[in-house]
Amino acid sequence: MFGKGYGKNNEPVRGYVLTFIIAMIFILVAELNAIAPLISNFFLAAYALINFSTFHASLAKPVGWRPTFKYYNMWLSLVGSILCVAVMFLISWVTALLTFAAILFLYMVVNYRKPDVNWGSSTQAQTYKNALTSVQQLNNVDEHVKNYRPQIMVLCGMPSSRPSLVDFAYLITKQLSLIVCGHIVKANLNIRQRAALREKAYSWLLIQKIKGFYCAVDDMNFEEGAKALLQAYGVGKLRPNILLMGFKENWATCESADREQYFNVLHKALDMHLSICILRVPGGLDFSKTITFGDETLSPSSNQSDLSKSKSISNLSIPRNQSYTKVSHESIDDLTSSAENKFKLGFAKDASKENIFYKSIDGTDVPAEIMTNIKIFQMKHKIGQIDVWWLYDDGGLTLLLPYIINTRRTWSSCKLRVFALANKKNEFDSEQRSMAGLLSKFRIDYSDLKIIPDINRKPLESTKVIFENELQRLKREGDGGDTGVTEIELLSMKDKTNRHLRLRELLLENSKSSTLVVMTLPMPRRNVVSAELYMTWLEVLTKDMPPFLLVRGNQTSVLTFYS
Repeated sequence: MFGKGYGKNNEPVRGYVLTFIIAMIFILVAELNAIAPLISNFFLAAYALINFSTFHASLAKPVGWRPTFKYYNMWLSLVGSILCVAVMFLISWVTALLTFAAILFLYMVVNYRKPDVNWGSSTQAQTYKNALTSVQQLNNVDEHVKNYRPQIMVLCGMPSSRPSLVDFAYLITKQLSLIVCGHIVKANLNIRQRAALREKAYSWLLIQKIKGFYCAVDDMNFEEGAKALLQAYGVGKLRPNILLMGFKENWATCESADREQYFNVLHKALDMHLSICILRVPGGLDFSKTITFGDETLSPSSNQSDLSKSKSISNLSIPRNQSYTKVSHESIDDLTSSAENKFKLGFAKDASKENIFYKSIDGTDVPAEIMTNIKIFQMKHKIGQIDVWWLYDDGGLTLLLPYIINTRRTWSSCKLRVFALANKKNEFDSEQRSMAGLLSKFRIDYSDLKIIPDINRKPLESTKVIFENELQRLKREGDGGDTGVTEIELLSMKDKTNRHLRLRELLLENSKSSTLVVMTLPMPRRNVVSAELYMTWLEVLTKDMPPFLLVRGNQTSVLTFYS
């Protein structure tokens, strides 16, 4: 309040007035001996803090700390700080306590208000040093199943364009592990454009209170960018072990090359021994064509190639008098804090959070239906069911992820139901008891367990028609007027196709009204099944269903087992 600037030189006039009033109060006391202990304590407190600051800077060892005093010693600074505090109490322990109370109050005010300024304090250097030491120590520790944490690379583009996908990832990683928002840009970006995208992404993460990271790669197509992110991002043990993508809604209408790239990314993730998750929700995940975030001047639809068409991005949120070098070294704290203030200004204080941050592409309020889809994983579910279709043993990730979601406050009221396949028809009861015992040893709290005995039964003709219609849609709307699926492939994959069609029937029968469905992802076998047939399988399984998560573990156990 008192630091507000006025005039061309941004003079803090209110601060001057406050200082004048305080000085006049002490002058009017008219007795130096009465105020001398307090004044001396404040001076000694300043000396103590300066000495401790130099000691802490030497302890943290930032490169920028280069004292020129020939006889400087960090331990001498610490001794000086301790002596100042001791003298404060020797002069007057009452005024010493008052001085410390005043200093603590000022610190709390600054810490609460978080002024938009980078102090360059030694605590920042100490934080970096502690983080570096911890990462190095963690790298020397062997991994154990009890310490497994799902670390997610979510291919969301700009986070504000696919908010529900990021929300779902954070639902799993919140206060638990790492989340990285990967952004693949086809256009070539300069340093100013990169800084603008980074500011926009981190401002959204900050306002949404999502503790995650953002990484953009440019001048690459989707497949190349995904490979670069998966291979290069992370340090030591702090690197993603799960790839989360949204379901490709336009798989039937896009070019065959785009479909093949999406399919190849799945292969690359499996080759790198990563787990895979594919999320599909009714209404889709991509809102870049319908909404904007805050007062952004760059449309979020520029996730891929449209960046090159925008001339305003090079000026987005970056001062013109700031050099490229300074932009490239801008700290994330500066970017996020300034961005937060920028997005909060200009909006009514009594407006709802949704109206503050989101607007339709034409500037009007976002329809309630779209806002519901955006906030689908933030809403509290008072009742509901999470259905887990554990079809194959992939290490237990298909069970672990819904269990983590079920522990969250907004999903804790939902019941967890487990569906598994029977291996032997004649031993149905024993298999159910065996599965119940296994879940008990895994300490998975479930409300219902159902064993499916007739998975190999032939699907109904109506289900087969759905599959044929999807193939015909691919032929009609796809690139080149060809499905890309040969008769030989259909014949060789007939049993697997029938199995997926039968699963479709079971899903409609048991999980049509569930809140969330989690199912083991069919294995995308290279040179065995084409991208077109594989995407048709996924379409048939997830079409017209509640939010649907397909999961494939990397065969590494993620559940602790106690007998």
